[in-house]
Amino acid sequence: MPTHEPKSVERLIVHQFDAARPSPGGIDTCIRGICKYYPGAGTLAVIGVDTGIRSRGHDLGSWEEHKIGERTVWFLPVARLDPANQNRIVPHSLRLVAGVIRNIRKIPRSRTVQVHRMDVAVAIKIILRPKLLAYFVHTQQNGLTGGNSDSLWRYGQRMHSALERHLIKTSSDVVVFNPEHADHASKLNPNAKFSPTWFDPDILQSGEHQRKDLSIIWVGRMEVPKDPQLALTAFARLIELDPKRGWTLRMIGGGTLENELRAYVAELPNSVTERVEIIGRMTPSDLSAAMATSHVFLMTSHAGYEGFPRVLVEAMASGLSAVVTHGSDTGGLVKSGVTGFTTSRDPEEISRRIIDATRIDPTYPRAEVSKFSALEVIGQIVRAEERNPMVSNTNNMEQ
Repeated sequence: MPTHEPKSVERLIVHQFDAARPSPGGIDTCIRGICKYYPGAGTLAVIGVDTGIRSRGHDLGSWEEHKIGERTVWFLPVARLDPANQNRIVPHSLRLVAGVIRNIRKIPRSRTVQVHRMDVAVAIKIILRPKLLAYFVHTQQNGLTGGNSDSLWRYGQRMHSALERHLIKTSSDVVVFNPEHADHASKLNPNAKFSPTWFDPDILQSGEHQRKDLSIIWVGRMEVPKDPQLALTAFARLIELDPKRGWTLRMIGGGTLENELRAYVAELPNSVTERVEIIGRMTPSDLSAAMATSHVFLMTSHAGYEGFPRVLVEAMASGLSAVVTHGSDTGGLVKSGVTGFTTSRDPEEISRRIIDATRIDPTYPRAEVSKFSALEVIGQIVRAEERNPMVSNTNNMEQ
């Protein structure tokens, strides 16, 4: 534990994130990437949560120092919760905000405060009154309020929409990881802009020498919006269609549906069950290694939810052909027969497209996402307030 605390930082990030333990989902990877590849030598700090890796006797509200890449990042856990567990009575965001309030005196001055959820952002604007607020949006326009969402905001669609419109209008910087939503946001705030997600070149593994033919990998939160059961149903149909070849399926992530999925697998025929492995969460480097030994990436998310799926970018950067359901590939990365296939939600069609995807040359998926290296993308989005004259002038007047 450090003997001192940060008094002033360049960027303060507030999210249900644990620097000591990766959680399934793109936001966790996004924050780690920004901490690792943030341009310049500015000091970064994160206010987040303890996901359970620390001992129960460990006090919340104590600053820690963590190494992310070559950068040392300050970290303050203010609540105990696991973002991967969606079985909650009190919303995770409310518990995080309550922790911020309890530890308000320990929070350092910061040039920019970065947030990744609308509800947290609204609260942080009121509590911390940041000079510059960077709001990062990870879903489609109504992604959290649709019928297949696992967010409690699906019960408050109008309120969510009104609050988000206000937040987009009044934030200093708005980064939207979905092209259509970014277009809408830019009409509310000229500082709003689209950004793709990225892959981390440091942990990317090529895999040609170790790839397992006919190995399918599914990665994501095991929650309703991702529909992991569809992946299992499609795989069972694949084994019916092609039982003699050595097809396998690995499902990586974790979430509230994990036990239900394991029970579902146990009820499938032995010829399917023995080929399925449900692994749970992985570190980024272990996930990269798992992708490097896979052949086809499978994505089964419901339409209307995904922003710009980071895991799809990572899989294609690893050379995997992709089979995705309609609405999953919001960035148009999957070119039919070239980098993969887009399908309906019919298990029969998905299984046949998986067979077709094994014939795709891995150089094509890699080429499609080569421009999305973290080194290139992150430098374009975290310095927006310095490139924008309006924001810079406002900041100078306040200093």
